[in-house]
Amino acid sequence: MQLIQTIVSDLERLEKPTIKAFLKWYFFPQGSTFHYDVWFRILQKCKKIKILKYTVGIIVYFVERHWSIKYGVHVNANISIGQGLRIVHGDGVYLNCKEIGKNFTCYQDVTFGENDGRHKGIPTVEDNVTVYTGAIIVGDVILHSGCVIAANAFVNFDVPENAIVGGIPAKIIGKSHKQIKGEKNERT
Repeated sequence: MQLIQTIVSDLERLEKPTIKAFLKWYFFPQGSTFHYDVWFRILQKCKKIKILKYTVGIIVYFVERHWSIKYGVHVNANISIGQGLRIVHGDGVYLNCKEIGKNFTCYQDVTFGENDGRHKGIPTVEDNVTVYTGAIIVGDVILHSGCVIAANAFVNFDVPENAIVGGIPAKIIGKSHKQIKGEKNERT
């Protein structure tokens, strides 16, 4: 049941979850990688259950790899990704993180990974983070809840909660006014 809830929460980021909506986004993705998301979620579930991992999981792995190549999305299958994943226009998306929280949104040509320079390790992403086109996030950094990474930013430092960062190298350029479920939207 947790697998179905996770897939429904991913669909909810696109529109109200119904069977019709699932079929529409699964078979006619309209620029979304929902089709890939479904197979990625199934693969994650198969990896957790030993009997599935070495039976059905092998087939699921090859199906997931097919959609990964088709959509241009590479997500490390060993990371934990919270509910509400949304990858918009997946071309060139490479996600290698310790963990990704709930309601993560990223656009095309986004890279998360290790930096061979000063910052070793890989990023951690908290809840309600949005990363726009062409951004690069490297090193052992944390993107705190509600932060927004602007297009083409190069981030190699911890980003504070609700901050907007942009530029090369990235700098804090503002404060996000995103409304997180259960919290009031206060402008400062």
